[in-house]
Amino acid sequence: MATTKTLNVRITESQHEELDALVERGDYVSKGEFVREILREKFDDFSSYLHEKATRDRDKHVSLEEYGKSRGLE
Repeated sequence: MATTKTLNVRITESQHEELDALVERGDYVSKGEFVREILREKFDDFSSYLHEKATRDRDKHVSLEEYGKSRGLE
């Protein structure tokens, strides 16, 4: 089981009211679940970005051996 930490955040009154409404409508079980979902989405988006960047940058990669030769370090 993952270790958890508590996070305290300040939000505007209108954001809090909107969050309450989401929970009251049953869209989310709790305010915490809403925040966790947003964080998961953001982290997933960032992971996808990193994967795409790594794929694009792969063609720029120079092997260590090739780099050494280009510097006369054979």
